[in-house]
Amino acid sequence: MGREVPTPPLSFFMGLRHLITFIGKSFYGNSYFRSPTSSIRKINNLQVANYIADELHVRERTDIDQSNMRETWQSDTRLLAKFKNSLEAGNVENGGLQIVEFAIKRRRIDEINSITLGRTDFIHNVNINWVDVTQPNDKFVYSIVPVGENGLEGFPNEVSAESNFVGWWIVDKDNNEVLAFDKAIGNVGNVDTQLNQGRTLIETFSPYPQIYYNNQEYTSFSLTTVIIPKEFERSGKEYKRVFQNFIQKHTPMIVKSGDGRVFVCDVSNLRTSQPLNVWNGHDYLTITVDLVEVEDYETYISENR
Repeated sequence: MGREVPTPPLSFFMGLRHLITFIGKSFYGNSYFRSPTSSIRKINNLQVANYIADELHVRERTDIDQSNMRETWQSDTRLLAKFKNSLEAGNVENGGLQIVEFAIKRRRIDEINSITLGRTDFIHNVNINWVDVTQPNDKFVYSIVPVGENGLEGFPNEVSAESNFVGWWIVDKDNNEVLAFDKAIGNVGNVDTQLNQGRTLIETFSPYPQIYYNNQEYTSFSLTTVIIPKEFERSGKEYKRVFQNFIQKHTPMIVKSGDGRVFVCDVSNLRTSQPLNVWNGHDYLTITVDLVEVEDYETYISENR
């Protein structure tokens, strides 16, 4: 059989059964040789004959491990043909395989693998607006990847972006809710973080104790900010929003700092402080919360995506 993929054009000839991974190599009969460069650019045509396979992964890089482990779509992938008992071979929007949605992905500029931030339905001639409130301060590559009706992903469109914010922020990734800790009355103050480690000290009969560590390691700290009432409103309404969206749910929240650090934390112990006598429009409210790290950020941000 022969097929061509619009971007980039590829054609191949094969049946379906075992896995063959091409890593910058050319096949002639039963022998092959490695490409002399670390990557192959502008792959325009690929022909394979007399092979039985059920998955074909074509990448630009040639300096990757030579293993038969199946991988997901990578930043340098040019074709990931999974066949799935058909001849579509992963070619999105080719030969009747239509795009049904887009996957929105992100990776740091020095990383290879992307995480999937979410998905959005494909609607013809409709612009996609995606707001990412989960990112720390860093340089990123965002990808919009078409997804076919059989779940296979097509060639990504990429754009580079840099995040640069100040202060501390609590983020609910599931509802795109954010709470900024960037205001203060009088002294701005500091944010003191503490690294907690699983540490056991055992007294012995020798002059010195024995100390043992386990794998437990998490950060804890507190954050304070000022709630400023909106026009013609009392600050109590904003306090209620904070309580309902960030405290009452009892779900982990992303906490990110302008210095680039990012945590996944439990948020608790909401407390307030304000002058004894206040009046409408000037009833500023200082709130403080305690935070305890409960999960790895990279794992949490890619869950259920």
